[in-house]
Amino acid sequence: MDQQGDDTLSPKIWLSNRISKGVKLGLENCTEMLIRLGNPEKKFPSIHVAGTNGKGSLCANLSALAAENKLIVGFFSSPHLIFVEERARINGRPVDSKIFDKHLRSVMNASQIEPVIETTYFETTFLTTMLVFADAEIDIGIMETGLGGRLDATRLVDASVCAITTISHDHSEILGDTLVEIASEKAGIYRPNIPLFSLYHQDIEVRNVFKKIAGNDLKWFKPMSNNGWEISKNFAKMIASYLGWKILDYQVIWPGRSIDSIKWIENKKCIVSAAHNIESIENDLQLIDEKHVMLLGMTKKSNLEDTLKEFKNYSNCCYSIITEPTGGRNPPVPSEEIIPKLKIIGFDKLECINNTIDAFKKIELKSKQLDSSVLIIGSIYLIGDIMNYIAKRDNLNLYDLLTIH
Repeated sequence: MDQQGDDTLSPKIWLSNRISKGVKLGLENCTEMLIRLGNPEKKFPSIHVAGTNGKGSLCANLSALAAENKLIVGFFSSPHLIFVEERARINGRPVDSKIFDKHLRSVMNASQIEPVIETTYFETTFLTTMLVFADAEIDIGIMETGLGGRLDATRLVDASVCAITTISHDHSEILGDTLVEIASEKAGIYRPNIPLFSLYHQDIEVRNVFKKIAGNDLKWFKPMSNNGWEISKNFAKMIASYLGWKILDYQVIWPGRSIDSIKWIENKKCIVSAAHNIESIENDLQLIDEKHVMLLGMTKKSNLEDTLKEFKNYSNCCYSIITEPTGGRNPPVPSEEIIPKLKIIGFDKLECINNTIDAFKKIELKSKQLDSSVLIIGSIYLIGDIMNYIAKRDNLNLYDLLTIH
């Protein structure tokens, strides 16, 4: 929907200015904005996914399955690795920047109607994506929750199915200190008489939260594997079966969260993980059991010390470089802050290189000197920094690189 407004202000500059608005949970801004925009979110059904870890992976698999079933599928995700258009994928490919900017301008202009609504960065990308999807006449939207669920902007979509992945400690300063509090926020995506699929949780109190909220609409998924990516694939197939989709062979690459075809370092096994909290780091450290070097970079978090303790029993690392990823909503954790905490838990061969690309080049050199594999782990923005460098190094098209199926 076109809106009248300031045609001289660049939409992307206006969007960048939204970063200063921080995080604001609540539905008031987006409820009013969607009305101003003609309620684009009501023009297609959605699958709404929440959870601490694995929600993006589940969404990526659902998107691929939908496309294999000849559906036009939109996938909204956050954060992005390199450019904002990744948040609005159609049939697995980030939307063209001109299309994104057109709808972003509509959001900008709508926000400036009196009374002015100051949307956050996340809210703005969500609203823009709803316009993109409505304009593309998608058959189904796959919506990844940004934070929590009950008060997340994605709660405003018309969901025909809801799903919850893992429940663990992350963003406790916003969602609560206990698993019950966190589960209650995430279970807030439930809509009456709409199925709520949930990963089966070992914590009985968490299960009871879901039972109390969803009742007979609750459907458990009990994984048969400990591999996070395999769990996401099988969970997606369960939901697809419920929707009547054919379970066909499909290919999907979710950069930083699945095996990919990128040649990060020539002739070296390279595991790249966007694991950034206690649960995801614990899971992904199990993926590499041979001698390797590690590149680690993290963004600010309230429980940094507890998160780093997950590396305590991590015995196969022969050299580590700590770096500082850029481009995130939160600033990076200074390398000088991480190194002492790693030394306390037994790390001795440590180096600090703040520039991520210089750090990557050094870890590449070390992997060859020490004849070892490579683990790149931490913030999604670390992965994005390095992917962007590799695209330039190898003359790759970023849109192709970030097309997931």
